[in-house]
Amino acid sequence: MFKIIKNLFNKDNSLNYNDLKNINIAYVLSDFPSLSMTFIVNEIRWLVEKGYNVKVITFSTPAVPCDLGFDVSIIRFDENTQTHEDLVNNLERILIENDIQLIHSHFVYPIGTLFLYPLAERLKIPFTIFAHASDIFRYWVDESNKVSEISQCPYCKAIFTLGNFHKNYLMERNVREDKIVITKQATNYEIEDFELLDNNPKKIVSVCRYTEKKGLDDLIDIAKLLEDKNYEFSMYGFGELREDLENKIEEMNLSNITINDELKGHDEVKKVLKESDLLVSPCKRASDGDMDGIPTIIFEAMGYGTPVLTTDVSSIPEVIDDGINGFIVEAYNKEAFANRINEIMALDEDELLKIRKKAQEDVENISSVDKTMEILTNTWKNIR
Repeated sequence: MFKIIKNLFNKDNSLNYNDLKNINIAYVLSDFPSLSMTFIVNEIRWLVEKGYNVKVITFSTPAVPCDLGFDVSIIRFDENTQTHEDLVNNLERILIENDIQLIHSHFVYPIGTLFLYPLAERLKIPFTIFAHASDIFRYWVDESNKVSEISQCPYCKAIFTLGNFHKNYLMERNVREDKIVITKQATNYEIEDFELLDNNPKKIVSVCRYTEKKGLDDLIDIAKLLEDKNYEFSMYGFGELREDLENKIEEMNLSNITINDELKGHDEVKKVLKESDLLVSPCKRASDGDMDGIPTIIFEAMGYGTPVLTTDVSSIPEVIDDGINGFIVEAYNKEAFANRINEIMALDEDELLKIRKKAQEDVENISSVDKTMEILTNTWKNIR
């Protein structure tokens, strides 16, 4: 019976993807809903609120989930499984039973390589996938993610990615240029008037996962370099390096930097950013090759008018124009990063105001939920 259903499912029904609200869409994900990937939540919320037929099919529930705030069907495909074959069969059954006609996913590896690509090809379902960072940049993933092969598949309609750095990186790996679509992640923020702060000490904040590529060990060294300044560094997040970072702060006997739990939800992120004098994101390439694409927090800070200081990693320089809408220094250069903090804190109030306003103007043209979803849905509507 299952084979008969499968054969019927594979028939060409000449679906009209231009009428996208009549298409059954599945997001196939590794985990959902994750606090570290709110851009995915933002996409799905937008589709639900606009009346699209969307379901989430996920391998697991994340260790640190976020509050959705809306209703969407979430189906786990790891239940009652022991092998990879079990997982594939489960996912295949779910796709067929729900008459899925379009699949979208985030991260090439593992979900795209191991599940989405082979099943979409087998079932003849059009799909798109978003290439971000760890799924393409890690050295061992780079050797095994099959991103070139995926791009050659006729059912792969687009590989979305974050910038020209990413595009060139993918093309060097023989990904089809005509399949690459550049768009930023779906970032949620509000453009509001901001107040001039009078913090004493000055509040310098980092909001990210506690992983190597975020450069937080460097940030601790930077705080040490600035120990005699009237600055208060605060890190917010979660991740496997938290204990190591706490130990480093203790060993260096630093009192000007603290490590805190994750900010839970949009409102908490907004409050911290609006009360901070500077967001710092000292990104770097990790020892395993991983590096940031463009941290979502950079866009959120720009939206709230919080000045941003970051590094020249990956596609970040395509967003931050140094001295115009934010500040950027060479990665790994802790002395330069510390010196730039001093320069920013010494800026004339009117000059800094101009940079903060320019950041707000630019971010609306760079990264927003509506902008991302316009690009995604237009791509899907043009499926033939």
